[in-house]
Amino acid sequence: MSNFDNNWRRKQEIRMRPVADKIYEQIFGDGISIDRFEQEDNYLLDKEFATDAKVRMSNGMILLGQEKFLSHRYAKYESVTVEYEQNQFTGEEGDWFKLGVQFYFVGYCTDDDTDFAPWIMLNWPAVVLLSNDNEIPWRLNRNKDGRAKASFYYCSMAAFPQEAVISSSWEVETN
Repeated sequence: MSNFDNNWRRKQEIRMRPVADKIYEQIFGDGISIDRFEQEDNYLLDKEFATDAKVRMSNGMILLGQEKFLSHRYAKYESVTVEYEQNQFTGEEGDWFKLGVQFYFVGYCTDDDTDFAPWIMLNWPAVVLLSNDNEIPWRLNRNKDGRAKASFYYCSMAAFPQEAVISSSWEVETN
């Protein structure tokens, strides 16, 4: 097992996949299949376009997405984060510059890792266009963890215009 596979974030991601799958089934309906890309499986989609998952719809068409399964301790922020720079000290560009997906899922794990609360699925092309028109109030932050070098944009989940939201935990609760 590689160092990457032993990382606590990686273990959390793998543990939470079935929870995300249930949410995707709620959103997209029965008959979908979900594949996730590992770095060695599809280097082009993962490395060049920051794609984590492929959802095949019941009619055979596909949607590509990125997933963020974030720790419970950060749930109070209720925000969407997107890596801006992989390394804030060298200016190496992050996912902000290469996300080539149709949906972006962000969920905060519950304390017992049995659900996400809150969570949101964004229509990424709509987010890109609205961001280009300064319609989304992104804010830049720098990672302050001594080991982490990334910087990231963040925005409150509640601040996304409805046309950018495919679904969210608060919509599901009220239906």
